[in-house]
Amino acid sequence: MAGGVSHDFNNLLTVILGQADLSLSETDPSDKLHKRLKFIHQAAASAKGVTRQLLAYARKQTIAPKLLNLNDSIDGMIKMLCRLIGEEVELVLKSDPDLWTINFDTTQLDQILVNLCINAKDAFAGIGKIVIETKNMTLDNPISTDQEEFLSGEYVLLSVGDDGCGMDNATMVKIFEPFFTTKPMYQGTGLGLSTVYGIIKQNNGFINIDSELGKGTTFEIYIPRHMGEADEIKAGDTTKELQ
Repeated sequence: MAGGVSHDFNNLLTVILGQADLSLSETDPSDKLHKRLKFIHQAAASAKGVTRQLLAYARKQTIAPKLLNLNDSIDGMIKMLCRLIGEEVELVLKSDPDLWTINFDTTQLDQILVNLCINAKDAFAGIGKIVIETKNMTLDNPISTDQEEFLSGEYVLLSVGDDGCGMDNATMVKIFEPFFTTKPMYQGTGLGLSTVYGIIKQNNGFINIDSELGKGTTFEIYIPRHMGEADEIKAGDTTKELQ
């Protein structure tokens, strides 16, 4: 239902944005009407972003996966992530230099990193630390947890952990539900973690959560290893203190 409604709504927003663009080009920037049209365009663009998150949750998002090394992709996002979390939060990267190749959409990977880092940042009252870690994982037997059932196989693990406030069991049960949020009203859509969940499921991966009140939270994402060969895949660095 989320996917179907989002597609229809997205089509309507495309029309609104198109008409707003045309109207903006035909009006004087100093005109009050031009300013109102600009607000309409901004609101429609924001709404389009929400529909993209819903499509990701419903696993209906159009993707273009390619062979990549997760370390390289994270390195390319570091500057933006540091700006997002601010100077009071220390960001540490621990990378396996011999990381396996994955077949993944780079835009979706960016969404995962941004949403998890923002979620981690919001767990701090002030100063804190976020650790992003990558490593190879082999699961010999299926594993069941409260959140997921893991199939046996070879995976690349991406974990994002913080030393913030942590979560209780009642919160953890609902954490991936769309529109569920612990933030105050108007400070979050409740779609960040549900978007991450949808993306991982769309790519046949799994998520595990380790959290305890007062001791922080770690999201562990298991991405299936790509068994073919990739050209010019470079290994990332080992451990870096980024702030």
